Amino acid sequence: MNMIPTVSVRHNRHDGNVAPHVTLGPSYIDRQPAPLAPRTVAQILLDRDAALAEREALEASRADLVLNGSAEDLLALDTRIALAKIKQDQAETQHAVAISAEAEARAEAEAEQVRRRALRKAGMKASAEVAKLADQYLAMATALADLLGRLREHERVIAEANQNLPEGAEPVPPGEPHNGNPGTPSYYETQYDVVRLNPDGSRAGVTSTPGKLVEKRIPKEVCIPATPSIPHTPLSGRPYLPGLGADASPIWGARHYINGETR
Repeated sequence: MNMIPTVSVRHNRHDGNVAPHVTLGPSYIDRQPAPLAPRTVAQILLDRDAALAEREALEASRADLVLNGSAEDLLALDTRIALAKIKQDQAETQHAVAISAEAEARAEAEAEQVRRRALRKAGMKASAEVAKLADQYLAMATALADLLGRLREHERVIAEANQNLPEGAEPVPPGEPHNGNPGTPSYYETQYDVVRLNPDGSRAGVTSTPGKLVEKRIPKEVCIPATPSIPHTPLSGRPYLPGLGADASPIWGARHYINGETR
């Protein structure tokens, strides 16, 4: 039978370096026995009954072996009886532990079901409340959409008036707090650089004596960039009132997306 080489990586004991190690046959992990699955109470009872039946059968044959068998045969029989008794004791102990474990597992499972039933009851109550609030939302959103529609009409009139102002007239105010920004123009600002000079007026270097240095402020003109203006956004253009359901049209407004996210 051809053996398949097994390659593993190990540390060298001498220099600590990592090197491949090739062996024939199954690896150490493959040779380890698989963990046994936990047995049920019924399975343990079968083992107990089998050990008891074996013990009783062996004990029934002992009297004949005492009369007719050798000492070695009797010792072997007593060893088998003792082993059967140990198996029986083990099974009875395991049976008691398994009963306790299964009872504990049933209690935990029932407690979990109680918790889940309570959660579902609370969820059903919340679902009923959501249904009521959704109806209220539809009524209130419809009323708000009517208000926003009237507001938009007034905003349209204001915008048209501002596009056709008489000569020298001030713009018509939006009627709500202005949310834009007029922006600022670019301008120049005088700033100062501070330099250190030697007594003779030359710039100080690394090797200059600190106590004899003089600081001087040199002015320079720096351009401050302009900030863009942000126009006023009318109130009617900002709200979004979604409809209910996958195919429902919005009650008001439109959903805006920026980088794939709703705004």
